[in-house]
Amino acid sequence: MELPNDQGDGHSCLSFGEAESRLGQAFGLRQAGMPAPLVLLFVCWLALIGCKQDDAFTTGGGHASPITNADITYNELAERYNEQLEVLSSLWARTDVVIVWREDGGGVRREQGEGKLMLRRPHESEFETAFLVEKLGRTYLWAGSNKEQYWLFDLVDGDNKTAYVGALDKLDAPGRRAFPLPVRPEVMPALLGLTPLPIQSSAGQSGASVSMYNGQYLVVTPGEDMRLLIDPETFRPTRVDLNNAEGFSVLTAKLEGSFGVEVPGVRKTRWPSICERLEVHVSGYESRLTIAMDEATNNPNKLLDTMFDFEMLKRGMRPAQIIDLDGR
Repeated sequence: MELPNDQGDGHSCLSFGEAESRLGQAFGLRQAGMPAPLVLLFVCWLALIGCKQDDAFTTGGGHASPITNADITYNELAERYNEQLEVLSSLWARTDVVIVWREDGGGVRREQGEGKLMLRRPHESEFETAFLVEKLGRTYLWAGSNKEQYWLFDLVDGDNKTAYVGALDKLDAPGRRAFPLPVRPEVMPALLGLTPLPIQSSAGQSGASVSMYNGQYLVVTPGEDMRLLIDPETFRPTRVDLNNAEGFSVLTAKLEGSFGVEVPGVRKTRWPSICERLEVHVSGYESRLTIAMDEATNNPNKLLDTMFDFEMLKRGMRPAQIIDLDGR
């Protein structure tokens, strides 16, 4: 299984630190219970702030495709979407990975290798994550999160291993440092379409809607934190955008293909599906993450508590330095 040998196209965009900071602000506001403003930019769904990116809402001739009424309500769609996720409260997947990002110092860094993606949801909506990049059996990068923290172990230089760690409740803290990778690990489940869609309350939350666009459901979640394109046949996403407080997309994930996730004791024809390829863009083509998968299971026995515990991982990996992303 091979991934394209992607190279940057020289677009002039935000530095990754700026883009990651904006994402931090967006999720910091959401966790603090502050809704995003009511901004519906359907026709021009920007893939990134300040960057030139392909527009999912244009045809080959450059004209916006029409948006029409859907044959389903938002809550009906959310219920169908969430039904498939009940058996995906845990996931272990083998991956091929390409990560490219522009560091704050100006240089472009690229890492490619095999890896593993591990997710579990011990609480109703809070995922714990682990994401590894390996070469010839050696782990070079290990990113992860639990309900309190997110982290990265950069093990490329075996003599100068570095760990980065931050608190999820301080994403909007002044002086917070940017996470080194293009995508923070705690948002991976949402980008993969594994986070349940919130049901709109009877009291009426702002922003939730569903329309039709190019034969797919165009969905905006309550509070407008996220936009999705969802296949009406499979109710699986083909695109996921995470928005900032102004309603603009700061992370864009394109999901292609699908294959079955093994469920022990369940017939293969009834296995849930996940995408074969995930391509995430942030700050243009200079910062992106591409993951290809062809083997996955929901077997919880593949996941150990130590995989989602920063202190235990720190003891095992013994970094030479630990960088506090909260700026303390």
